[in-house]
Amino acid sequence: MLIRTYIPQMPLSMFVDYFWYMEAYNPSHPRELTLPDGSVEMIIDLGEDVIRLFDRHNRELVFGHAIVCGPHSEYFVINSTCASRVIGIHFKPGGIHPFLKERLDEIHNTHLPLHALWGSRISGLRDELLDSLVPEKMFQILERRLLSLAIRDLERHPAVQYVLNNLHGNRIGEIIEQVGISHRKFNQLFKEEVGMTPKRLNRIYRFQEVLRNLHFGETRSWTDIALECSYYDQAHFIKDFQSFSGLNPSEYKPISGRHYNHAAIFT
Repeated sequence: MLIRTYIPQMPLSMFVDYFWYMEAYNPSHPRELTLPDGSVEMIIDLGEDVIRLFDRHNRELVFGHAIVCGPHSEYFVINSTCASRVIGIHFKPGGIHPFLKERLDEIHNTHLPLHALWGSRISGLRDELLDSLVPEKMFQILERRLLSLAIRDLERHPAVQYVLNNLHGNRIGEIIEQVGISHRKFNQLFKEEVGMTPKRLNRIYRFQEVLRNLHFGETRSWTDIALECSYYDQAHFIKDFQSFSGLNPSEYKPISGRHYNHAAIFT
């Protein structure tokens, strides 16, 4: 399996975590659980003409070769037998906002064909990528194309940026008080630019901290992990974990070589 990543130059690096490329991925499991991190992902399959997904209710979703995964607070399942050569953009939470006319809460927990959001503006993109010989060249193409899709200045609302910078590990109400906007008005602004409320995103951040602990940390009791990640108790931790993953914590098994937001499904 070959995996390459690339962090774009400023100003895109303010909005994009990284560009990624993967090929020769042939796992033994037919499906893969994809766990939410509150971000948006743009995916272009360079090997297949169809992308097959399944939502948390096991409903099949079939798309063409290019999709956008809206900001997710729910898990979904991908068909891992058809991911032989794929490239994508992993945005930071709210990072895709300058490039879309749509509000981010309108595409919360949804998957959309790439052309449904950008139409003819992305015409020929896949062909241009296929003509490139190396991932580094593809990243340059994506970087240039993404810059051309900006419909507003590449900047965030300062109140949204402040809360994103200070959300994790702090009391949400206290942070919002500091931006000088009413809670109701700010929550609406945040949903439009990020796709969900600060409270929901904070829960996802905490869930992501658990995944990092399970993936990189030493073996510890569930109670220790729960308390370290700011859950009230073990029961609260397990309930949240099940809500975001559909699994009990002991059932979570990350895939070697993949991001910890992916877990194998063999049924």
